[in-house]
Amino acid sequence: MGVTPLSPDLMQLHRDAFVFDGHNDAAIRLLAGEDLSLHLEGGHLDLPRMREAGFDGGIFALWSDPGSERPLEDALSGAARFGTFLEETPGMRLVLDAGDLAEAERAGDVAVVIGVEGAYGVENPDDVDRLYDVGVRCLTLTWMAHTSWADASGLEPAHGGLTREGHRILARLEKLGMIADISHAADTTARDVLQAAERPTIASHSGVRRIADHHRNLPDDLLELLARRDGVLGVVFFSGYLDAEFWRASNEVGARLEAEGMETGSNPRSALARAVSEEVTPVPFERLLAHFRHAISSVGPEHVGLGSDFDGVIALPEGLEDVRDLPKITGALAASGLSEEEVRAVLGENLRRALDSVLA
Repeated sequence: MGVTPLSPDLMQLHRDAFVFDGHNDAAIRLLAGEDLSLHLEGGHLDLPRMREAGFDGGIFALWSDPGSERPLEDALSGAARFGTFLEETPGMRLVLDAGDLAEAERAGDVAVVIGVEGAYGVENPDDVDRLYDVGVRCLTLTWMAHTSWADASGLEPAHGGLTREGHRILARLEKLGMIADISHAADTTARDVLQAAERPTIASHSGVRRIADHHRNLPDDLLELLARRDGVLGVVFFSGYLDAEFWRASNEVGARLEAEGMETGSNPRSALARAVSEEVTPVPFERLLAHFRHAISSVGPEHVGLGSDFDGVIALPEGLEDVRDLPKITGALAASGLSEEEVRAVLGENLRRALDSVLA
């Protein structure tokens, strides 16, 4: 099923709205030597396309490799390099506090909150200070491996949730003014975080488990607990989390490629992405909307946002090719019966509220 083009009024709504995304992996491309200020081949994000899309900012994540010998040092050097790029690039602005976020909007700059995806190498609160000092303002507590103090989703538990040291690290995040992100965390970890947190917490790029039964998606009780903490779910765009059948079929393709000795990866330009696009039935745009609708009906539009995972996934739903297709989500939200104010909330105001509260 196709995606209906936007009317002029809805396009104007999108242009006027503050459009802010909870998670993307474009910084990884920068660290690999690509220049995000230029129109890049393939992938989902770069400055010219962000401009064209009416994209006002997001949390740009630096992936921390749990297999690295020095994951914390890698994250620190990556954040420093990214910060230098932002300082030298007109049209992009590093956000260190709520004032920077407001100033970026006034200036028409893309607001960039640096995040680290996976707290590998973070062993105590002092390590959180080191990340903060190089400009990191969001920490995704785990990725696809446990840390020494928190369980990740989809694995046999190691700690039963958040350890005592994990509670100390969470407290330090909140004291400094860094937002904690429970995407990729085990349910037990997420529950511990949400019960202990005193400031808003986000799930930057997760789906809804009631719609797609995947460990990376939040069950209804965690959605409700997230909302009670005035947090926000950034609805992920990755087809594998949106639809269980797509996840199964794409994993079969990946297993075959690995058996053939081919490299696979989670970026949109990988051999796996090309093979999946040729062999697996795409997920309809409507499936993404189902995740939005369930989250909104469960916890209200004030606790739901965008969590694209652009440049970090092998497949997006039909109708979404890159950041320039975000207006289609605006149109779909409006068509679902949301008011203009509610559409603006989902597009970015909710994440702005959470960041303003934590970064203040």
